[in-house]
Amino acid sequence: MQNLIADFMNWFTATFAIFREPPLSALFVVFVSVTISSISNLAMKRFADMRTLKRHQKQIKEFQELQKKAEESQDEKMLKKLERKRGYIEKIQREMLSERCKPSLFFFIPFALFFGILRGFYSGPEGDLIVAVLPFSVHKVLPFLVGWIGFPTSAGFGMTFWGFYLLSGLGLSSILQRIMGTRLM
Repeated sequence: MQNLIADFMNWFTATFAIFREPPLSALFVVFVSVTISSISNLAMKRFADMRTLKRHQKQIKEFQELQKKAEESQDEKMLKKLERKRGYIEKIQREMLSERCKPSLFFFIPFALFFGILRGFYSGPEGDLIVAVLPFSVHKVLPFLVGWIGFPTSAGFGMTFWGFYLLSGLGLSSILQRIMGTRLM
């Protein structure tokens, strides 16, 4: 079994070697990020009741706005009314969490395997490989990022796979959610 995994990783590394170094590694990670986000959003549309989720989100937002107004004005009558409604709001929040987690059940294991492969692909004997270089020295302002998501380079700040995936994923997933209609707010 160990040889099978090693053989696969050797094949994968040889086949996709062009994508191990910047700038193609950055493009590949962005492509992976868009693909994973798209699959997740399509699964959300397929397996979750988006109409109900949006209706619940609207009710929660209205409740929070009313609660904020009642607390600011110290309206005891309104606060008591909202306290009675709190149980219902907590119930629909739990339902929303459950509904949004449904697609994760289908994709957790395949995504975990895929990310394991990519983690091995973007690692070398000396540690994590740089997949993208930010053209400024972010490590001078935020020194705690060194070693966590990247390393200083002569051209700026070199980001590792996980750091760049998180950066691109966070930026692109919101845009894709809006395009695909899975954003709740």
